[in-house]
Amino acid sequence: MSHRIDLVAGQNCPLPTTSLHVSVSHGQAPGVAVDVSAFLLNAQGKVSTDDDFIFFNQPARTESGVLLEPELGRFTLHLDRTGTDIQKIALALTITDGQAKGQHFSLLNNVTVLVKDFLSGIEIACFSLDTAQNQESALIVGEFYRYQQQWKFRAVGQGFIGGLQPLAEFYGVDVGEGEASPAPAAPAGKINLSKITLDKKGQSVSLEKNTGESGEILINLNWNAKPVKSAGLFRQSAAAGIDLDLACLWEFDSGEIGGVQALGDHFGNLQQFPFIELDQDDRSGSSVGGETLRINTKHLHEFRRILIYTFIYEGVPNWSHVDAVINIKSKNQPEIEIRLDSYRDDQFLCALAMLENINGQLQITKLIDYFAGHQQMDRAFGWGLNYVAGSK
Repeated sequence: MSHRIDLVAGQNCPLPTTSLHVSVSHGQAPGVAVDVSAFLLNAQGKVSTDDDFIFFNQPARTESGVLLEPELGRFTLHLDRTGTDIQKIALALTITDGQAKGQHFSLLNNVTVLVKDFLSGIEIACFSLDTAQNQESALIVGEFYRYQQQWKFRAVGQGFIGGLQPLAEFYGVDVGEGEASPAPAAPAGKINLSKITLDKKGQSVSLEKNTGESGEILINLNWNAKPVKSAGLFRQSAAAGIDLDLACLWEFDSGEIGGVQALGDHFGNLQQFPFIELDQDDRSGSSVGGETLRINTKHLHEFRRILIYTFIYEGVPNWSHVDAVINIKSKNQPEIEIRLDSYRDDQFLCALAMLENINGQLQITKLIDYFAGHQQMDRAFGWGLNYVAGSK
């Protein structure tokens, strides 16, 4: 039986388990984008290293038991893994470029933090905050902290002047480029808070390769799975959705070629060849997190190029309805956003982006090229694979 504790600002409660799911949700307003982040703090209330700053470009501190799913606004915490040098974990929300746009949390009206048991899903604590009077664009929503050998949760709800950059600097993070900066990479050793949107087909951005360093490049595809409706007898069932699959073709400098996709159960492997892995197959489109390809950056220098694409496995090829977007994230690099903003509703497959190793840097180019199928795309990019009918 659940005995959820509903908190108000300033209240705290003990945690019966150290393995948690923590969801941070908020109201919506047109044109207002919100980022969730966490700071792993020492006894002085500061981060001991920039790795203790968890946000969209640096979503995991696995050895400390902290994982952020930015698209879901959800943290997974395993506090039994958190070293004793970390005394507190502060959770925050910030409005992207809020200062520059004159946006603040009063536009969103409310924020809620829900703490659940990781294994059972039982709700442990909830903190709901009315933000109608909050004129700040940053908000410290809650804290997990040690108290007499036990972890507790405190509801905070404290506004902070400025956005993500001044908040990060307040906690001791060595920040490089600002949120609105178009620069592709932060100076060495500094955290990069910028986001880059590739607006035009053929537009490219080059990032540092981080050759040989352990880590991942995360390529997430999210889309609107609402049914495609057409007139008369051909109207699709309201229960149906679009099964949009994320996939890639890869080519190594050695000449080896292949692909990773759910079709045919070619999910790849992150730790073994080909060092690319697809995390799931969201057949219904109901997963808020969509689908994600992971690339092992330790072996990135071995790749020549990687073609990121998506195809409609089931459903009508009406791309204008799916509102698909991919986000490319890696440590100490700006997040890259590519939207499907042009459409061909008579084709089932779309090449999204090309990742290439060029002169020691990783270049990402927006494509948005549509094809009737895999073979046609393969020929267009000169890959050289053979294709047979597959299923999943």
